[in-house]
Amino acid sequence: MLQLVRITDDSLADDIYREVTTAGLDFFNRDKQYLWAITYDGQIMGLVSLYNLSRTSADLGYWIKKTARRQGYAKQAVAQVVFLAAHDLGVQTIHAVVRRDNLASISVIRANDFELSLKMGAYCEYVLKLASKKAGK
Repeated sequence: MLQLVRITDDSLADDIYREVTTAGLDFFNRDKQYLWAITYDGQIMGLVSLYNLSRTSADLGYWIKKTARRQGYAKQAVAQVVFLAAHDLGVQTIHAVVRRDNLASISVIRANDFELSLKMGAYCEYVLKLASKKAGK
């Protein structure tokens, strides 16, 4: 079963830390963030975070290690984080910026009801409005 494990400092398995930093991702240097390890059967499959948190909004980031991609981990992890954001953190809007050519990531975002908001060169911004979603709109 997929689980999210909250990370409260930079102490993460060395191999995952190395893989993430080699990919140029900045999961460990963000202020105002929640960071979770995505685990399955006790193994870390990736990371997911909410960052740039304000009273009503947050940005979403996620990463799946190469050997665990295309198995549904990102889709499930994003769904869990969306639920936590809405119910535990009171977030009303989540933003996600995705490369236009990253079809797998776009699929994850769209499967979790994010809508295209803005095209910015090689990137697109997607937005999920939780307040209207909770109200049944």
